[in-house]
Amino acid sequence: MKVIGFTGNYGKEDSLPQAYLMTDSCILYTGRPFFVPDFAQTFLATPAIVVRMNRLGKCVAPKFAHRYWDAFTAAFTVRACHSDDNRLTGLDRAFDGAAIVGEWVTVDGFQDVAHVPVEISVNGLEVANRCLADMQHPLEELIAATSTRCSIKMGDMLFTGDAGDALAMKPGDHLTATINGNQVLDVKVRM
Repeated sequence: MKVIGFTGNYGKEDSLPQAYLMTDSCILYTGRPFFVPDFAQTFLATPAIVVRMNRLGKCVAPKFAHRYWDAFTAAFTVRACHSDDNRLTGLDRAFDGAAIVGEWVTVDGFQDVAHVPVEISVNGLEVANRCLADMQHPLEELIAATSTRCSIKMGDMLFTGDAGDALAMKPGDHLTATINGNQVLDVKVRM
């Protein structure tokens, strides 16, 4: 399983999202605590919407990309800043627990899944209120572009971009999210 992430892609900035890869050991599912590692001074959490791939595909045409995912959820990507070993900066987005993922919500229950509200909060304060329709570069485009470089496989996760500003994490923080009013993510940050 691969975890494919994109930077940017939400908001008003008109820039091309940049892709990055994470390993499956990066995934931290809802309900488990995030333990702040000790190899960097700061860890920034960025809210995101992530989709789950449900079939194998290579060089997928954008018009068929909607067939390649079946569920979505709220998430956070965590990036280490000012790490203690400059040789490992390429892993600052790929350490264990760096992809905090909520419970999957299947697309079957929605007539217009692109406009389903995803609300993400830290310590009870909303930090992102987005939907898939808010992306500058649509999901179909991201799936098609990704599939030209690597095969998409069942279970792969695609983080669609930065749905809000990056926030410094600290022990005691409480990360939550809802989709269409139903809670899908609940993670506490610990030391």
